[in-house]
Amino acid sequence: MKTPPEPDLTAIEAEARRLTSAAASLSDSVRQGLRGLQEELRSARAEAESLRAALEKEKASRGKGGAAAPPRGRSEAPSAEAEAAGALLAAPFRVSAKAASAARTDPLAALAVQAAKALSPEANPVERARLIAMAFAASQGDLDAFWAARRQRKAATRSIVKTPLRSK
Repeated sequence: MKTPPEPDLTAIEAEARRLTSAAASLSDSVRQGLRGLQEELRSARAEAESLRAALEKEKASRGKGGAAAPPRGRSEAPSAEAEAAGALLAAPFRVSAKAASAARTDPLAALAVQAAKALSPEANPVERARLIAMAFAASQGDLDAFWAARRQRKAATRSIVKTPLRSK
């Protein structure tokens, strides 16, 4: 077996020293990191134990005190103010002339006007279907289909046109 030339041995020895040094410093940093993690774990365990003790103490004090006041939750009846606010939010949206004119060019205004029409008590199924078609086209970013769905009102009264799908 041939021995490598002298310059190669020097380079290999230098690399070995560098790797040994790097391994030693890595080992030291891992040791320090583990010590820090051990300290954090000890403090977390101590905190958890103190919280458990406080919980047990709270449970014991509630048990001795008899019937404690139940915690407030969703089961409570809403206040009169909250009911009034809910009624205001649920009030029907009236389409103003300004909103109707904006609906001719603004897709968001058109969708709001259509939603108001489709959710009104006297709305027919065509209005609801138009709202769904407009919302779907808007979600796809297809403004041509959006405006076509909006104009569908005029075509809804026409007879069904024979298309390739309806030829049979």
